[in-house]
Amino acid sequence: MKTKIAHYLVWTLTAAMYAPVFFNLYSFRWDKVDYTHAYYILPISLWLTWRKRAALKELAAGSGTGGGSLASFFLIVPGILMFIIGWRQDYLFISTLSLIPLLSGLVLFLYGTGVAKTLSFPILYLLLLVPPPFGILDSITLPMRYGISAATETILGFFDYPITRKGLLLTIGYNDIFMGQPCSGFRSLITMFSLVLVYVYIIKGSTGKKLILTAFIIPAALLGNLIRVITLCLITFYFGEEAGQGFFHNFSGIMIFIITISGLMGVEAILDRLYSGRRSYY
Repeated sequence: MKTKIAHYLVWTLTAAMYAPVFFNLYSFRWDKVDYTHAYYILPISLWLTWRKRAALKELAAGSGTGGGSLASFFLIVPGILMFIIGWRQDYLFISTLSLIPLLSGLVLFLYGTGVAKTLSFPILYLLLLVPPPFGILDSITLPMRYGISAATETILGFFDYPITRKGLLLTIGYNDIFMGQPCSGFRSLITMFSLVLVYVYIIKGSTGKKLILTAFIIPAALLGNLIRVITLCLITFYFGEEAGQGFFHNFSGIMIFIITISGLMGVEAILDRLYSGRRSYY
């Protein structure tokens, strides 16, 4: 009974410590860096943990009062130090990132190695809610924006459309389309990646199949965004800037989602046939 009270106290203190961090994240930080997928990362992580509740209870009972290993010390102490540094320097990236080693160390110390291994994915999944620094985000999205604009110019130019490019500015006919940060496809890429990771984690299958599905999401999301930008240019060319920047611009995110999910389902179906064919052959 005393052990359970001590555990509840530890988690209550941890929740209180990170409450201001999550308040800042949910209030403005994620919107500021166009990182809105992060809103559902914590709920999904908690749901993944809840799904394992029966196995976790059994593992925790088998390990007694927990591991108390030296490894937990090398996770908890850096986690606390990272939180203190991030909080004192007002660096939300570090204070949020500290959640990963601290949670890993506490779980290992309180419940043992078995529980820590079982919860490794839900805890590491929280990395996707850590807001990237502005400099790093720009270094990722800027090349993506240039790549998308160059590919769009090449493809539409091949089909003899009157399109030219100056940096990130595409001109098709008499209409200008600027490749802003949302056009990089980074938000759709990271959103789809976070969803597919959960799907791959849940489904049954070999490690090879799961790795292939995970690797597929990056080219699929980039292709979906390229199709989105090309379609946006064509709608703008034929129907004017108002049509391109209006309903379609808002609807296009759904189009990327449909293209990526359809591609993922197709790859999974092919992999299932290949693996079933191998089993029947042997």
